[in-house]
Amino acid sequence: MQDSWDTLTWLLAALVLGSSLCIGTFLLLLRHRLQAWESAFGMPYERLERVIRDVHKELPPWLKIKRLLPVGRPGDGQVARLDALLDSLEVLLERLANRPQLIEMLERLPQPAFLSRHEVLVEANTAFEKIMGRSLSELRGLEVSYLIRHDDSLDDSPDTVRVHDGEGQWQSYRLIGVADENGHRLGLLDDVYDQRQRLAQVKLSRDQAREESRLKSSYLGVLHKELHTLMDDLARQEGVVLTGTGEQLSERLAGLLILVTRLVESPESPRLASQEGAASVPVPLLSRARVLIVDDGPVNSMLACQVLEAQGAQVDTAQDGPQALRLAQRNEYDLVFMDIFMPGPDGMETSRRWRQGEVERGQDRPSTLIALTANADDDDRQQYLDAGMDDFLAKPYRPQVLVDMAARWMTTRKARGGHQ
Repeated sequence: MQDSWDTLTWLLAALVLGSSLCIGTFLLLLRHRLQAWESAFGMPYERLERVIRDVHKELPPWLKIKRLLPVGRPGDGQVARLDALLDSLEVLLERLANRPQLIEMLERLPQPAFLSRHEVLVEANTAFEKIMGRSLSELRGLEVSYLIRHDDSLDDSPDTVRVHDGEGQWQSYRLIGVADENGHRLGLLDDVYDQRQRLAQVKLSRDQAREESRLKSSYLGVLHKELHTLMDDLARQEGVVLTGTGEQLSERLAGLLILVTRLVESPESPRLASQEGAASVPVPLLSRARVLIVDDGPVNSMLACQVLEAQGAQVDTAQDGPQALRLAQRNEYDLVFMDIFMPGPDGMETSRRWRQGEVERGQDRPSTLIALTANADDDDRQQYLDAGMDDFLAKPYRPQVLVDMAARWMTTRKARGGHQ
């Protein structure tokens, strides 16, 4: 009986040992297979990375991703690596969706346009279909040379082509095209007739403008000559003293002569003329000057204001003496250009009141008063000085003369310490 139990025990031990050996062998084989499968599974990862890089190269610069592929961490398995690559792929697909949509932009062009590959039409917009009289499905696959032909009658215009439209007529267009290295070409047809019509209209408008400018310049030249002759005749009238209406008429004529002179020198822009005429004076010299123009003539005030403002001066204007005196109570001016002949208190009376007001206000930096007048002989100058004025400027004057006068007195005020 004891021998039977011993035999059974050895049989069970042999059975357990054999099972263990079989299980161990199976596990070793399974591990080997898993390692082989994992190694083989790593190859598609590298292929996927390569595809992602190739697609990323086709993106425009503004859509490229700074970090395209994920950075692997120690201990990451194949599943984590695959998940990271799929995330990168999703981001790349979103960027691809945001790239320029060539077909949509082609359709929105108002001019007839098409896209070809290896000289075979593959895409066209509605305007192109309209002039061809065919749908896109009928046009696809046709050679571009069959639809669009070079116009041999115009050797000097190699980009001019002819198109056989849907009505059976030949129409001329200018072909504007651009191609890439892959055989694609984008073409746009510009209507030659419409282009020539627009060009003819532009030339006609230009010629009309030139003729009008020539006529205006001729008229201004005649007016300028007549005004000069009239002013010279008035200046030669010895012994004749202008008073009242005569003085005002002389002032008005002088102002008109200034305006016409500037228009003759620069018909396009009186302001430009003032800037060009005063360009030789450094801008900083008058850039901080506070100036008042007192003149009942709006033309004279406007022109003087433009000339001095072009140099950076801060300019105010007054139409008569009372308005000038009210401004003097609120502001201190460096320079005051005072017209002599004005209604109400004239320039000399206004100057006397101006000086009296400076004394009453205790102004320690008196303004420089400059007379504007057509009467500029020695006797008149002495009267201006007696009225409290510092200098005079004879009308008509050129813009540069006005700027030079202002610059000279600003230099004097700066030397005396009278500049604000």
